[in-house]
Amino acid sequence: MIDEKTLYDKIYACWLGKNIGGTLGAPTEGRKELLDISWYPRLPQGAAIPNDDLDLQLLNLHAAEQYGPGLTSADIAAEWCEHVFFPWDEYGAALTAMRYGFVPPYSGGFDNHFTDCMGSPIRSEIWAAICAGNPAAAAYYAWQDAVVDHAGGEGVWGEIFNAVLEAMAFLTTDRERLIEDALTYIPEHSRVYRAVAYALGLFRDGADYRTARELTLKHHGRYNFTDAPQNIAFQTIGLLWGDDFEDVLLKTVNLGYDTDCTVATLGAILGIMYGRAFIPEKWSAPIGDAICVSPQVRGFPAPANLDELTRRTITLRRVFMADGGRYEILPGSLSDMLSQRFTLPAGCREGVEFRLCYDSGPAISSDFPCRVSVNIVNNTFVPWKMYIKTVTPPGFIANDPGEIIVAAGGCGSFDCTVKALGEYERINRFAFAITRINDNAPWFKYRIPFTILGANRWVLGGRAVYVPGSTVSFEDGSTDGIYIAEGVLYAPADRDTQVICATECPVVVTIDGKTCINSPDSQPFLPAYHRAPAPQRTTLRLAEGRHEVRVELRSSEPPRFVFALTAPRQVSEPGNYYAYIDDWMV
Repeated sequence: MIDEKTLYDKIYACWLGKNIGGTLGAPTEGRKELLDISWYPRLPQGAAIPNDDLDLQLLNLHAAEQYGPGLTSADIAAEWCEHVFFPWDEYGAALTAMRYGFVPPYSGGFDNHFTDCMGSPIRSEIWAAICAGNPAAAAYYAWQDAVVDHAGGEGVWGEIFNAVLEAMAFLTTDRERLIEDALTYIPEHSRVYRAVAYALGLFRDGADYRTARELTLKHHGRYNFTDAPQNIAFQTIGLLWGDDFEDVLLKTVNLGYDTDCTVATLGAILGIMYGRAFIPEKWSAPIGDAICVSPQVRGFPAPANLDELTRRTITLRRVFMADGGRYEILPGSLSDMLSQRFTLPAGCREGVEFRLCYDSGPAISSDFPCRVSVNIVNNTFVPWKMYIKTVTPPGFIANDPGEIIVAAGGCGSFDCTVKALGEYERINRFAFAITRINDNAPWFKYRIPFTILGANRWVLGGRAVYVPGSTVSFEDGSTDGIYIAEGVLYAPADRDTQVICATECPVVVTIDGKTCINSPDSQPFLPAYHRAPAPQRTTLRLAEGRHEVRVELRSSEPPRFVFALTAPRQVSEPGNYYAYIDDWMV
């Protein structure tokens, strides 16, 4: 049992430590060498540096206040679509998927090459605080949050690990025990588990700090500085090898890589464990109490300061824990990352759940149909008899699933095949119209919406291929090491466009016969809207209409590339580099 005074002290210190760590680590984010930092590299006057590590938790605070203990990933996704305009890595990819109309967990993995990254592990404190002392509940909400933009990736395990450790840190200061117990909540086969366990083993074997860093990178490192397993291992090194608040944070920031994330998380953990007295005034005074929010996160009442954030967090804890902390990750949830989830009535956990999957991807063309499979779980105490009809836009036909009866507590399923008959759009909206039957008469009508994309059509070596997103992969080898992809790009408007062609190999891109990208050297695979390698992106004025696109790659193995079109750097409102969702390869 945690008394109110202690709870306030620990939660306030959590948020203060988060701000301190984020401000210390942000200026060195992405540096991979061993650093020698001893003070804030950059310090705004009397305030912390705005950071997505906190911004998105303020959004989750708002979501929790709006939806209560029944909060789901779909609710959080709705908040993202309304309030988040970040283009970065997994954020940008997931927002693109949600803007298409996909819902979690599917939205978090669709065409997303950054699901193993740190965007969700940094959002754990809000769940730990509102579930203080209840790690199972913290894990549940961390899962709901993480799958919004990391479904199927290590970021999910990273957020669960951090949330569990922090929820337990309200009750103990035993650092090794916290790490050990938090590991029991994530799969042993996950890279996060293996990297953290490896770092813990090095500590127990007596390795020194520098050796631990070197060996962790050797066995668990990745090129991308935001990779979650290596950074959470660094977080573990900082917690174990460090002593007091300053020592832990400085040891961690000097490990390098995603330093704003690792240092901010450890600042929060130490705040939870020991309270405000553990944080030296030397580090807290320059930061103050004010909260600064990034302009790309907007449109909701964010707390003005740490006191308000702490009080609102405590209010939420009362509400969430009064519900008995009955929410926990259900069997199958951890492995089900490919479905879109809907409940009838909407948002009712004890209603009828529909899990919608695309058997061969969410795309369609005149040459191939789209097959949708739906599994039904009746969580109510009575049978559900329903009649289901598929509602299609013009130019499509689909079978009607018809009458289905699902017993109380039972399961059912149906399949639907959609075919395109003529013209169609990039984004095509469908629905299952469900009529519940009672006493052999219509009782109530529901709709479950879903999206099917007009496929992007490419010609690879003379063979047409269709892909739902921006990623194109060659399957067959080339005798001369040259791979050609060609297609017709439709641009619906005359506008400035950033063109990205991200790949590991040398690449040349021409549009209407003019070279726009010429990247003669191999590059790391970083298909991020805001930080793809400079030689693999350009900004140009793309006129409305059709354009001939040719991509030439040179590789000893069949390559892959991501061809993405985004807004430019300069936009009229905060939130640049967002994907254009109405351009496509026809």
